[in-house]
Amino acid sequence: MPLLLPPPPTPTPPCASRDPLHAAPRRSRSPSTSRPPSRHRRTASARSTLPAAVRDLLADDPMPRAFSALLKAASSASPPRRPSSLGLGAQLHAQAVVRGFLGGDDSTILATAVLSFYASCREPDLARKVFDGMPRRNAVTWNALIKGYAQAGRREEAILLFRDMKREGSHVAPDRYTFPALLSGIGREGGSGRTQELGGALHAHVIKAGLERDPFVGASLVSLYAARRTLEDAKVAFDQVGSSDPIVWSSMISAYVNCEEEEGALLIFFNMLCQDIKPTQFVYSTVFSVCGRMGILEMGKQVHAHSLKSNTEKDAAMFNALLTMYSDCGCINDAQKVFSSNDCVNVVSYNSMISALGQHGYPKEALENFRQMKFAGLMPDEVTLLNLLSSFNHAGLVHEGLQMFNSMVDIEGIKPMYQHYACVVDMLARSGEIGEAMKTINEMPFEAEAPLWRIVLGACSKHRDIETGKRIAEMLFEMEPYEATNYILLGNIYARLGRWTEAEKVRSLMGERGVYKDDAFSWIEMGQRTHRFGVDDRSHPISREIYRNLDRLISTIKVAGYVPDISFAAQNIQRDRKEESLYYHCEKLAFAFGDLAAPSGGTLRIMKNLRVCGDCHCAYKYFSLVTGREIILRDNQRFHHFNRGSCSCRDYWSWMHLACHLIKKIIIWKALN
Repeated sequence: MPLLLPPPPTPTPPCASRDPLHAAPRRSRSPSTSRPPSRHRRTASARSTLPAAVRDLLADDPMPRAFSALLKAASSASPPRRPSSLGLGAQLHAQAVVRGFLGGDDSTILATAVLSFYASCREPDLARKVFDGMPRRNAVTWNALIKGYAQAGRREEAILLFRDMKREGSHVAPDRYTFPALLSGIGREGGSGRTQELGGALHAHVIKAGLERDPFVGASLVSLYAARRTLEDAKVAFDQVGSSDPIVWSSMISAYVNCEEEEGALLIFFNMLCQDIKPTQFVYSTVFSVCGRMGILEMGKQVHAHSLKSNTEKDAAMFNALLTMYSDCGCINDAQKVFSSNDCVNVVSYNSMISALGQHGYPKEALENFRQMKFAGLMPDEVTLLNLLSSFNHAGLVHEGLQMFNSMVDIEGIKPMYQHYACVVDMLARSGEIGEAMKTINEMPFEAEAPLWRIVLGACSKHRDIETGKRIAEMLFEMEPYEATNYILLGNIYARLGRWTEAEKVRSLMGERGVYKDDAFSWIEMGQRTHRFGVDDRSHPISREIYRNLDRLISTIKVAGYVPDISFAAQNIQRDRKEESLYYHCEKLAFAFGDLAAPSGGTLRIMKNLRVCGDCHCAYKYFSLVTGREIILRDNQRFHHFNRGSCSCRDYWSWMHLACHLIKKIIIWKALN
């Protein structure tokens, strides 16, 4: 017999007493009331616990097919492990048993539906009990149970079931649904040795079964190799399929993205178009994300235009990816237009818009979107509040950020997670409250990870807190001995304080341990081409003109008031050489090229892989002033919109420049008074 699950027990009301001394006395049962109820009474009792709509449906069609349909609906209506979904399915299971629909030779279809329901609820052990009680099983039954174990992360049990299935004979041979279920479960485990071993073995079984050209199986193989980050194997699987099915192409695009080969992903996408294969919503969403990550606006616009011409119906994920693409390319106004035109706005849409506004330095607008979200009846989640906290953080609104954090539980009913505490620590550390940041780390209910300590170390570097910085750096050297950023931040503290001997010791320690920092580079899209620049880079075909223009710009902004900030030249050399070393940073070279190539007064969008240095940030303000250009700079932290000598970050990026701004205001005030 299959497993008979009664409905979940009704919880004891808060007012009810669990104390046996105060419990109501039990009534004695006469022989007539203690005998088992009849089948009719059992059916009526079980039916009474079902929702009214379900009872009505079963009354109209009390056959096994109705139970199968309801179980399928219950498994897809709620997220896995949702008590309401699991409870409803268990009641339907009980009803089917009571009515005698399970246990016979003709009950395979309904029993498989029950099994599939438990598997979809991430309850593979309950599904296995149903499976063991079935007198007959077909391939669909085996596939459902294998998929249940694979989705629950129990791949070894899924593999054992696969072996048992193969022993059953040809009537339940693994098919085009068996292998994807197994491959997806293995892919979740990443690129471990065991994963590679199982993946290779399953690929061999796929070929033996003659399914290597099946699009469904091929897409799963490509996804498996993508999860293992073995792009060459993914290409082999892709070529074996040789299909025009968009799912296979979608998997290959995702494989390139997962292996951080964005240009390859775009190439596959354009090959897909050349073969007249219509991209799916997921493909467009992925390509939008690639364009945003690379900061190639013109390419993103072309893909957007193609999606409109192809009449692809946009879902929420595609809208959100398009919004994020425009935001990541520095076009916050276009991102807002996409958001406003979205007919399927959901919580993720608002989260994307709030995040975009925060990264671009518009905290008030981010807060207004948060209010609109609540007015629309959408409940904010952990990501919403994290994005809102980040927007306050980027703008230096420490008081507002702390207010939001402290009201998360009481007002929004959301318990702060690790990321929320990390954002508060960053907020306090950036503002110079390093002691409060340390206190927050020590009091939070989570163990601080290395990136969080690195945030505080960065603040110590900015605010020249050598003692705290040394303690944190020593701890980070043990936690992450090969992370270059930790050494660089400590070295910067010594350099800014003029302690060159200690700074040199840190650099020597990096060399001894074989630690190397990432090279900084900036890029700008111009004429449908991406032009990339490194520090003191002279590889560009017109580098002579670029350097000549940059020298002219430096001379011009010096007249306007620019003074090179040599504290960002972490080298023990003469002052004039320190200044010169700052002139040819990659972001300055990118701007000098853009100023040559773009029409006069036009907006320039420049990207950088690392954080913009304080001197370049100051220079960009002057560049925008003397050229009349708006400059949108994206670094690995946020966006900076430079216009008419000011930045959207309000100089919160650097406490030194903020101090200079205040000093200038004081001088002007004294002059006027």
